[in-house]
Amino acid sequence: MQLGWLRLIRGLMVVALSAALPAGAAMAQAQGLPGANWSPAAGAMGDNTYQGFIDHPSVGQTLQAGAAFQVGGWIVDTTAQGWSGIDDVQVMLGGQTLGHLSVGQSRPDVAAALNNPYFTNSGFSGTISSALPTGNQTLTIVAHTPDKGSWSKTVPVTVTGTSGSVLSPAAAANEGLVLRVISPTSSDVIPPNSGQAIFGVAYDTRTRPELGTGVDRVSAYLDGPRGTAGSQNLGNATFNGTTWSITWDPGRWSSVKHRNLWVYAHSAVTGEEVLFQEEIHFS
Repeated sequence: MQLGWLRLIRGLMVVALSAALPAGAAMAQAQGLPGANWSPAAGAMGDNTYQGFIDHPSVGQTLQAGAAFQVGGWIVDTTAQGWSGIDDVQVMLGGQTLGHLSVGQSRPDVAAALNNPYFTNSGFSGTISSALPTGNQTLTIVAHTPDKGSWSKTVPVTVTGTSGSVLSPAAAANEGLVLRVISPTSSDVIPPNSGQAIFGVAYDTRTRPELGTGVDRVSAYLDGPRGTAGSQNLGNATFNGTTWSITWDPGRWSSVKHRNLWVYAHSAVTGEEVLFQEEIHFS
């Protein structure tokens, strides 16, 4: 997360410089921006005016074979007027499509760094439940535009464990009530006022059809378990299938460098709860 933020700040500095350059020189400068190295894909046409960053998975990240994983980041067509210019993002492995991601998600940090309010809804994210082959793999993130084709960026990852066929998260190796926090991780450094979301996956493998994913509540607390002195409630999650997210304002707590995050998931099947706890860091 810190790398993505630094890239945005550096990008803003270069964009400001480019405004003073002739048109041709500005285009050449833009292509040197971190995050600007998107490549032409199917149907691509026109100049390469795309800028964006893949927040997760990170380059070289280790993924578990057979387990769902989260993909997210942001991308804009810097020539788009009134919006980000992107209407679809998909994840591919070789020539196979693993899934499509939600686009148009809120990224006020991008809009601020690129000094364009129309880039606020430039985020993309989603859960990929297709099992990956073990070994070193290269994921391709493909962004589609309405009239200029597709543009892509690759992310090399390492997949460990035993490979399988296409799985849903509820068919992964974990059994019973399962809770995963995908972001933030203990290695992230969270900038204040970053439009941060806590998100992950939760489900109960013992679910009945009428109970959906089998999880009816995920809640998060800062600086202590629920009900203890000093514990601060960050709220309850909203759900999209097995994926959950909680929107929060890191700026309220950024003056303290180290804090503990506590996340609870409640089973609608049995009434039991599981707890996830980790240390998180603020810039």
